[in-house]
Formats: sequence, structure tokens, C-alpha cells
Amino acid sequence: MTLEPVEYYLPEDKPLGLTYGHWTVKWWSWALSIHENKNPIVDTTGANARISNDDPNVFFLAGTLGGAEVRRTCEVSANKSILFPVINYEVNFHDDPGFKTDQELVTAVKKDIDDIINLETLVDGRRLPIYRISSDPPIFKLEDGFDSTPDINSRSKWASSDGYWVFLKPLSRGQHDVYFAGSCSAATRNVKASYRITVI
Repeated sequence: MTLEPVEYYLPEDKPLGLTYGHWTVKWWSWALSIHENKNPIVDTTGANARISNDDPNVFFLAGTLGGAEVRRTCEVSANKSILFPVINYEVNFHDDPGFKTDQELVTAVKKDIDDIINLETLVDGRRLPIYRISSDPPIFKLEDGFDSTPDINSRSKWASSDGYWVFLKPLSRGQHDVYFAGSCSAATRNVKASYRITVI
């Protein structure tokens, strides 16, 4: 049996008219707009995977906050591309008040991701390339939700992000297995997640 090819976007592509980096900002806006008690990032089963996943063309998969591997199941509508971070990092003025300038945020996320040395993504058992993508624009405004602390001033919610991503073009109908993992040189940051996806 011949396996169907798994197609994906390249860093220089403009999926659906937007830069790859702009889509990562959309991912952050989605992920951080959902309150922690229902957030897909902390969900261990996939039960919350579809919450606020309302983009008509792209489905966002969550990574984890690190630690033990999570195994999730979810459904994805046919003809949707799928974007997920293998491992990523975000800093903002609210959580890190020691940062005073935009450039300090950009430098901090770059330094963190520079230390990522182990990366792996498998889709239906096939290894895929993983691309490092910085947020576009480099500084963007976070959504409220995951952190319920009130936005005291307009500047506090501005952030920057960097990370390693995979952006799949639509998968065929049926079941697909997605696995991704990443860690830093000291192995103090470990992300592992697997999904059993049913495309409907």
C-alpha cells in the first residue's frame, strides 16, 4: 500500500495570504484567549482541542507546558490546514516586568529558542521537517484568558515569540497520528505530545 504524501508549508510560503510568522501570532491569540481551566495546552485528553478553534481554514493544535507526554484525540474538519508548535516560547511585559523595551523581549525569546537542540515530528510515522519561525510582527498584543489577571495598562500585554513549528496542509479524511517533541540542551524543558486525529 502506498502512503499518501504529507504536505506542509515552508517558511517562505504565505499560507492563505498571511506569513507563516503571522499564523504563529494567530496561534498565540487562540491559545491565550482560553481560560486555564479549559485551555487545550493543559488538557491531557484532547477534550478541549476544539474550543475557540474557529478559523475556517486552519486548525490549531496545542503543545504542552512540559513534563510527561500527553496523548490526545480530536476531530478536524476536512480541508483545514493544521498548525502546531513543536516547542515555542513567549515573553511579555506583564509576566516579565523586568523587560523595558521591545528589543529586550525579542532578544529574550531568541536566546531561549537558540538553546533548543532536540526536535522531532512524525505524521503517520513519517518524519517531517521542523522550521524555526519568529512571530510576525515581532511584537504583538496578547489576548486575555489563560492569565485572568486584569490588563492594568495597555503595554503590559505586548509580547514576542519564537519557536519551532509545523504547518500541515489539509490531511485526507480518516485517522492520522501526529507526534512531536522538543527539548533544550539541559533537558529542563521537555515537550512531548501525540494526537490521534480524525479528519471528518
